[in-house]
Formats: sequence, structure tokens, C-alpha cells
Amino acid sequence: MEQQEIAKRVHDLLEEAVPILRKIYRGFVNERPDLLRESRVQFRELVKKRLPGIEKLTQDRDKNEAVKKFITALPHLQRVGLAIHNLIDKMEIKAEKKVLFSPKASDEMKQLMEAVGTVFSNVKDYYSTKNPTLKEQIQADIGKVRQLADDFDLIHQNRLITGLCVPQASYLYVDMTDSLKRIAIELAGFSDKA
Repeated sequence: MEQQEIAKRVHDLLEEAVPILRKIYRGFVNERPDLLRESRVQFRELVKKRLPGIEKLTQDRDKNEAVKKFITALPHLQRVGLAIHNLIDKMEIKAEKKVLFSPKASDEMKQLMEAVGTVFSNVKDYYSTKNPTLKEQIQADIGKVRQLADDFDLIHQNRLITGLCVPQASYLYVDMTDSLKRIAIELAGFSDKA
């Protein structure tokens, strides 16, 4: 596999993941477990379609430099996938058990998901162009996601302390913000090694 083919596959994977993130959010906000399950399947199929033959690629003895570089960065993409699945798991629990989130918590989740979508877009563009300005923007985006998640977690703790949030919702909320933060961090890690 050549550098251009790898770049095209990764570009398409990241580009097609953003609408899936939006669908995940719709499933979350509308309490639609069916939409969340559909998003999970759609994400799995996207990975299979855009990154076929990864196992064979990693086992090949005669790897060119582009393949070696991609394989070095691949664990970051795998951890992005794991974080997305964890996010969907928690959102499914919320939807199936009808766990209430305040409008504020739902809005915070929306802001975080939009910020993570921006990271996806910028990593996609950086991977294709290697533009150093985009690299700087990715770092700024990561800072924003981390800050939002940390701020929202602190605000959430105050809601829990004052009784505006129930413990069951608290656990789900914190796990979701953590998953979104991990997605962004791993995407940045991928761009660092790409």
C-alpha cells in the first residue's frame, strides 16, 4: 500500500465519521437506543470498509515507510474506536433506562461533541496536507476539548452536590465526557505520528 492510498483511506474514514458522531448525538438527545445501535454498526462498517486488510498489512514483512508509519499510528485510531464504542454504550444505557439529564448537561454534551467533530475534521485535513497551521489548530482544539470537559465535569459535580443531578446520571455523564476527551486526545496522537 502506498502513501497516497493510505492517506485517502484515512481521510475518508475521518470524514465519514463526523456524520456518525452527529447521529450518535441525535440518538442521545432523543433517547433513541435504536439510533445509537445503528450508529455503532455504521461506525464498525466504516472502519471495515476504509481500513480493510489491516491484519495482513501488519503481518507483511516487506513494509514500505508509509505502511510502517501508518502502523505506528494505528493504535491511536483503535483507541478512538474503543472510546466511540464506550460513548455509545453509556448513551444506550441512558436512553434505555430513561436516565434524565438536565437541559444544561445535554447542551454541554452537544458542545463537546461539536468540538470533537472539529478535531476529526482538522486531523483529516492535516493527514492529507501536513499543513503546520492545521497541526497547531489541532493542538488548540485538543486544549479546548480538555478544558470544556474539565469545566463541565466541575460544573456537573456542583449539580450533583446540590441535588440537581442523580448519581446514576452522574456516572454516565462523567464517563461520556471522558470518552469524548479520549477520542480527541487519541486523534491528536494519531496526527502526531502520521
